[in-house]
Amino acid sequence: MESDEQKWTQLLGLDRLPTDIIDKRVSDLLDLSGKKAIVTGAGGDGLGQATANRLAGSGADVALIGRTFSKVEKRANEIEKRWGVKAVPILADLSDWDQVHRAVRESKEALGGLDIMVNNPVMSVGGAFENHTKEDIDQTVLGSLTMMMYGAHAALEHFLPQGSGRIINIGAVGGRVQQKGLTVYCSCKAGVIGFTRNLAHEFASRGVNVLGVAPGIMIKPDMKEYILNPKDDRQRAGRDAILNSIQTQVQLGRVCLPEEVANMVAYLASDAANYMCGQTIDVAGGQWMG
Repeated sequence: MESDEQKWTQLLGLDRLPTDIIDKRVSDLLDLSGKKAIVTGAGGDGLGQATANRLAGSGADVALIGRTFSKVEKRANEIEKRWGVKAVPILADLSDWDQVHRAVRESKEALGGLDIMVNNPVMSVGGAFENHTKEDIDQTVLGSLTMMMYGAHAALEHFLPQGSGRIINIGAVGGRVQQKGLTVYCSCKAGVIGFTRNLAHEFASRGVNVLGVAPGIMIKPDMKEYILNPKDDRQRAGRDAILNSIQTQVQLGRVCLPEEVANMVAYLASDAANYMCGQTIDVAGGQWMG
């Protein structure tokens, strides 16, 4: 017969506490050596490539998925040379259900396993809501929310049978604050926060943990160029909106590098974040509703 001590040990999960971490350094827990990770939207100059670099720099083998093969191939070669891990480029249009599922299967086969899925779809449309066409709205929802769901579904096909895995959804602080000209986008990013929370609730008990990161205003080379040298009224309006946000909402008073956001992704992918679940962490310089 089970004793009271055994019963309560099981009920409280005392037999599942990670006691092995007690005498380790935090840096040991951040080590991803041996882990296999996918990063979507990884071919450009933004968060995708920065995240792939951070995970690889922590020891993980990575698959970089993007819709322009030459770009993800270039990034994969850079990563292998820099960090000495395996990095494989995978071609896929993240807006296509079948291509996403095929790309995740190919990534797992190429890496020899799958532990981490970083869901970083890249597509958005801005501008005044009253000027949006049906196509604008459909494209924004597809790129800002639906593609996230495609990627998570594809990863679960592999995580559920093995009873383990971590999905990290990339949202935006716009999911928590209002921003003019980004009504549809921000609404979708609020959806990403809800999707992350609900997906975690559904699958945590089956070994799959789901977390999210909400970046603020990240600066990329092309964005820096049009901010410093706007070529038309639209770019000038975009620059003014960014400046207004920095002056009225961002407490640190500056934009950020993609690498600063990627730091949080790498942390959430590691054993240091094992007791976090369903949360979306802002990395936005303290941006709030002004």
